[in-house]
Parts: sequence; structure tokens; C-alpha cells
Amino acid sequence: MAEPSTAVAAGTASLAALVIGMLPGIDANAVVGAFCGATLFVISAKDLTIVERLVYLLISFLIGYLGGPDTLGGVIEHTAVAAFIASAVSVTAGLRVIEGAKTLDLKKWLGR
Repeated sequence: MAEPSTAVAAGTASLAALVIGMLPGIDANAVVGAFCGATLFVISAKDLTIVERLVYLLISFLIGYLGGPDTLGGVIEHTAVAAFIASAVSVTAGLRVIEGAKTLDLKKWLGR
């Protein structure tokens, strides 16, 4: 069974997504998709601290909502699916690029 603090946090985050989706001018489908993708990433990132998870949740949600429908809109018609994919992949891809940049050997890559 989940701890009470975990259940309260999940309920609060879900309520926040619901309220954001009800605001005028906001695409509720994209909000739900981005929230689900961000939540999926945060749940799967078990090696991160709680603070890091919350920061990545916010970043992933914002990138999914703001970038998903625009970047994937030509391929995927539904904004919820586009936002879900963008939010689930964005932070993971960003972290992989950062890790790759840390281990990159430019001299070897340029052929010297």
C-alpha cells in the first residue's frame, strides 16, 4: 500500500493537471497527455532523488505541453498523444545527450 504522503502528492498533482486543463485557452487533451508522460518518466526514474524527480516532472510536463503538439502535430493528429510522447521522451533524451557529452572525446571523434 502506498504511503499517505505519496497518495496525497499524486492526488494533488492530478488535481493541478485537472485545474490547468479547465483554464480557458488551454488544450486539456495536451495537458492530460503531457502529465501522463511526465508521470511515466518520474515513476520509471528510480535512481533520482525526490527533488530531482519533481524538477524533471515539471520540465517534462512543460516540454510535453508546449512542444509536443507543435513538433509531432504533423505526424500525430491527437494533441494528447503528441504531448505524451514528447514529455515521456524529452527528459530521457536530454539526460542521454548530457551523459554522452561528458564522455565525448573530440580528438578521437575528429580523427586526431
